[in-house]
Amino acid sequence: MRIENLLQITDGILQNIPSVQEIESIKIDPLKVKRGDLFLDIKNSFKNQVVALENGAYAIISENISQIMDNEIAWIEVDSLRLACVKLSRYEFNKKNGKIIYIDDIQKEILQSIVRHKEFTILTSNVYQSLVTIRQSGENNKFICSDERLTYSIDSTCSTLKECFNINILKSYSPFFSSFSSGKNFYNNIKIPNIFIKNLCSVIEYLKENKIDYNLNNLTLKEHFSSSFVDFNLNKKEFGQSSKVIIFEKDMDLINLEINYLEKFSNELLICIPKRYNKYINIKNMSIFSNKDELLNILKNNFRYALILGERVFFKDLFFKTSSKQMSLF
Repeated sequence: MRIENLLQITDGILQNIPSVQEIESIKIDPLKVKRGDLFLDIKNSFKNQVVALENGAYAIISENISQIMDNEIAWIEVDSLRLACVKLSRYEFNKKNGKIIYIDDIQKEILQSIVRHKEFTILTSNVYQSLVTIRQSGENNKFICSDERLTYSIDSTCSTLKECFNINILKSYSPFFSSFSSGKNFYNNIKIPNIFIKNLCSVIEYLKENKIDYNLNNLTLKEHFSSSFVDFNLNKKEFGQSSKVIIFEKDMDLINLEINYLEKFSNELLICIPKRYNKYINIKNMSIFSNKDELLNILKNNFRYALILGERVFFKDLFFKTSSKQMSLF
């Protein structure tokens, strides 16, 4: 991309008269910058600008250019780096004739688990990383993104998945499996809570319409309603091999829905909420914890299901014996 085009797209102001005329790739990590790259200074850091320069950057875009350290390269200042990156993403997306689909978080996780080949490219909610991903992608690529604001900023005519209405959900005896019909199709004992059946059906219908292969046997939720079976000492057990289950949910907006759902299966329910979320949630009988010690003490109580607000990865060592000195999670 030529420097003059970069200025037009981003509405940036060139702070000098550089010798370089164009850039090759785009980087957001100064340590990964190579000769000919554009460096996006997302932290407005003079130190990072120095590192990018030393690694061979041909252009640097930042909201704060305080010093021109090399007149050979382009120093570009913008009012909003985020907005500049959105504009660059839109340009790269249109240039490569891409297609983008907006889906919710549940649909994205379902799609990623049941479609194994690289049919789609995932765009995260990180505007800067999404720009790099689009820039590095090939022609006619299909993107999916669960950040509504970002998706429509890149393509205001983006696709969405159709909502399914003709769904009949059968009574389930486990919160982790569902049997249901959608249209003329019947699905038996699918590993998903029935509160997410509509999300699943929308994904299935999209894949069928576009003749994309999928396998429901691969369906696993790791970010939402993610379950770990444990014994009475909180040692991890194989799926279904214990009567005690710890469930992790990272989305605060889904907690009440999942509480109501689990209460249909057992009244022995623990609801564990990190202290920093306490002021945002009003739930009866919830247990508040500040660190892992406090959470482990809560889990010593009798329960059939324990629903924990937080990303599963933060609790990866929860099921192992710990020393007397514990590190705080928050």
